[in-house]
Amino acid sequence: MRRSALRLVRIGTLLAAGAVAGCAAGPNYHTPRIALPENYDAVAQARPTDAAGPAGGAPPIELASWWRALQDPELDSLVERAVAANPDLLVALDRLQAARVFEAAIIGTVLPEAEASAGAGRGTGSDLTRNRVAPALHSADNATGLTHLNEAGGFDSVWELDIFGRYRREIEAARYDEQATRAARNAVLVTVIADVTRAYVDLRGLQVRASVLDSATAALRESLRIVSIRYERGITNELDVTLATRELATLEAQAAPINAQARAAAYTIATLLGLYPEDLVKELSAVGMVPAVPAAVDAGLPPELLRRRPDIQQTERELAAATARIGVATAALFPSLALTGAIGFQRQSLKGQPVLGQHIWSLGPTAVWPLLDFGALDAQVEIADLETRALLVRYKQTIQEAVREVDTSYALLGAEQLSLSKLGTALVAGQRAVTLANERYERGVTDFLNVVDAERQEYVIEEQYAETQVAAAGAFIALYRGLGGGWENYQSLPPIHRPEPAIIAVFQRVLSRNDPLR
Repeated sequence: MRRSALRLVRIGTLLAAGAVAGCAAGPNYHTPRIALPENYDAVAQARPTDAAGPAGGAPPIELASWWRALQDPELDSLVERAVAANPDLLVALDRLQAARVFEAAIIGTVLPEAEASAGAGRGTGSDLTRNRVAPALHSADNATGLTHLNEAGGFDSVWELDIFGRYRREIEAARYDEQATRAARNAVLVTVIADVTRAYVDLRGLQVRASVLDSATAALRESLRIVSIRYERGITNELDVTLATRELATLEAQAAPINAQARAAAYTIATLLGLYPEDLVKELSAVGMVPAVPAAVDAGLPPELLRRRPDIQQTERELAAATARIGVATAALFPSLALTGAIGFQRQSLKGQPVLGQHIWSLGPTAVWPLLDFGALDAQVEIADLETRALLVRYKQTIQEAVREVDTSYALLGAEQLSLSKLGTALVAGQRAVTLANERYERGVTDFLNVVDAERQEYVIEEQYAETQVAAAGAFIALYRGLGGGWENYQSLPPIHRPEPAIIAVFQRVLSRNDPLR
């Protein structure tokens, strides 16, 4: 008996050595080489003579905290609070933690498993423990000299040898999945920071427009008062009063919608921070200016997107995981080899029969090879291969979309900054036109219609200037969102719960009574 057991151990040792030395089935992953343009077309097309446009030689903006270049302390505070409490980020963190736990747990698939089982029964059968204990333990029973075998119990273990690399590929895929989930969280970070910054810029832009409207309304109200006095004194006619009344009412009609849009922008910011609008609206009610966009930015080079953009990193890691799963599916075509063993006891204890019991044990290899499955397993390999090919296409598409986003945002930023410069000149001229029109009207050189037209045009230019400020800031935000900035400083993660063996975990879970809903 000892020689047989020793021989089985030697066989198991040789099989284990083969498992360690064996090659994993399926292809080994290598990061695909994707051809990228040497520079952005929008950068090449930018005119260096436009001082307001982006320039390649600009002082670098820290990509990891690009929103700080807007130099707005309130915005900086909102971003930090959003990173700490945004619901989408919290969900992304939980998913990442789950992937980390799974990666830690799947390593156990290459190690032996052990369990305990026991069973007893009464009846007419000679072996009443069949199907009541684990198969490996039942294979060790010995009914010699027994009329009825009705009690058995013990421990059994199985160690599936990873000769063809199935479990190694599963561990590899789990590692890539964890990295993809980590990149997905970083992508959420980029999105949340950009969304908070954009909502804040929209809020300030609407507040500026509301202030411009208030100033224009106050000026028209004063004009109406003066015109009414002149009409009462017979200096002017009723048409001037009617024109002033019309213009004033037209402006007053715009106040309520603009104020409502400003409140909606504040509500959006509150939601991004994981708050109710009522928790933040008072803080954001103070009127502020639209953050000034830096006069020049540096977009870098397209190849830098591969290491910076989290969505590109996520897609590449998903491609790596899919490649590993080709190996998992391929390994399923080969035999599955395992070592099984059991040790325990058996007993005859039915009434009217002598009570007899003894120790039992078994040890040996097992092999299962799917020979005739009508193509089911081969189909899984083909499906895994096609899914990997699809992910390769998506990886290339993600890179192309990233380059397009940067090109588009860069071009828009230059255009909006140039427009802002021209509108600044127009605004100065518009203000001078209002002054001249009022002076000529007071001297009786021109009629009130010219005053009304000058004031209307000044208001239109001021509103357009505020809208262009928001558009320029929006292009700046879109550019740095496209560059994948903002996630680098937020990589600290809480520790995960290290999976414990079931015999330990059952007591930990019962004693802790952890409630995830609390």
